[in-house]
Amino acid sequence: MKTSINSRRGGTANTNTDMTALTWWKFLFLASLILLVSFLIRLNYQLVQEISRPDDAALIADNTKSDAPDVDSEAEQRLKSLRSQVSGMKEKLGTIKGLVDDIQQQQQDGGGGGALSLQSNGKAINNNNNNNNQKEFPRLTCTAEVAKKQANRMNARFAEWWSHSACPDQVWMENINEVFDVASGEGTPDSAKPYLILDIGCNKGYTSADFLDALSPGTNMNPRTLVGAIRSIAREMNTKFDRDGGVCQDSDKPLNKDRTTKSETEVHCFEPSPATYNMLTKARTKLMPPGETTAIWHIHNVGLHEVNGQMSWHNACATAVGDELCTIVPEGTKDAVPVPVVTVDKFLEDAYPNNNPASAMPLVHMLKIDAEGLDPAVLVGSTTLLKQNRAIMVMFEFNPGLSEKDPPHGMWGRGGNPRKKLLEVTAWLDELGYDCYLDTRHVDEKERAKGVSEAPALYRITGGCLTEEPRVRGWANVVCASRKYGNVASLLRNLATMV
Repeated sequence: MKTSINSRRGGTANTNTDMTALTWWKFLFLASLILLVSFLIRLNYQLVQEISRPDDAALIADNTKSDAPDVDSEAEQRLKSLRSQVSGMKEKLGTIKGLVDDIQQQQQDGGGGGALSLQSNGKAINNNNNNNNQKEFPRLTCTAEVAKKQANRMNARFAEWWSHSACPDQVWMENINEVFDVASGEGTPDSAKPYLILDIGCNKGYTSADFLDALSPGTNMNPRTLVGAIRSIAREMNTKFDRDGGVCQDSDKPLNKDRTTKSETEVHCFEPSPATYNMLTKARTKLMPPGETTAIWHIHNVGLHEVNGQMSWHNACATAVGDELCTIVPEGTKDAVPVPVVTVDKFLEDAYPNNNPASAMPLVHMLKIDAEGLDPAVLVGSTTLLKQNRAIMVMFEFNPGLSEKDPPHGMWGRGGNPRKKLLEVTAWLDELGYDCYLDTRHVDEKERAKGVSEAPALYRITGGCLTEEPRVRGWANVVCASRKYGNVASLLRNLATMV
């Protein structure tokens, strides 16, 4: 059974819901809705008048009968403009209606229990903590103006701090256990099962350690204890592992202030490099006693892909711990290391067998992918899981620079094989019911002192909010939430404060 944890990193969660504020927001949106409807009616009236004008109607009729169109261009432009405005207003109307529905749902559920209050740039974000009326989050869209404004800030942010998305703050991780509990549904079969995390491309294990600290801190497996174990292993081997604290100084992350709670958690760490796999198993032995059954860290020496079988991997996989050259190479490559590969769907079917083939996949709380540019292939191998919306959240890396390295590898970027664009992948996820965001870092005190303007915790991609590939310098991280789990999708959307 899962136990509530009061605090993740930032202190005790505020459980008081400001119902008055919610009421005023509701009235504000309803007033906006009425204005939009009035404007839409006026536009439709103008459109009818424009079409009904005798001169323009005759011209349009003549145009349908003539092989050589001779329509009054000014009249035609007016019609196109009005039609465009009507279409745009209808889209805005749908978005406003979805927001009003979401606020109404928060207000209805607020009286039944507390609300989890997060902070982003000083702005409180209410995350409903009562799942009795869990509701699917609406698909929201951005206007061209909003999308452009967000893109300008995001691209400027890359110039201010190239790694702002490579090493994000992950604000959404705050109280993630409570977020997952709401999504699982109180009293449902899923709520009685362990938290399930898939850490694909585990490397030195810091994502695994971060989630174990967030979900079962009493297990004492966290980034701080992990780096100690890794350095101890290096001393025993009379060596030093490159970036042993993680490329983003992962071992320095603030820990969960709750140091005692244990919750049933299963974290599956997938690492194709035999050298890194051996180091991880030694670290697990040092940190987690064999009799520990509440929180379990499974470590698998396999790669994840869109097919099942065996593939050849770079020979760096055999000896170098955490080497980023450890990736798939062409068959026949000299000294290549053979490593088994499996799809996410196949792994889950085998690891969590169900006698009813038509039944749903197990509920995966986080599907994390860092596959050295092969992230799109791993996502394709997760199609059944994603179609069923049985992954609450998805996190993957976007690294277009890998395809331009020597040797090139991966699917992102101009040299991708086959080439995949970020917006193609997020559009596919959108069709399956997922909202995606570029994860980022807040502006810190040093930057503020230099006059750098504030930045959101997330930049929204889905719904036309990002219309061109981001100008990534280095690599970036994308986080997505299934709209089926309204509290999670709402949490991410509220962190994208520019849309």
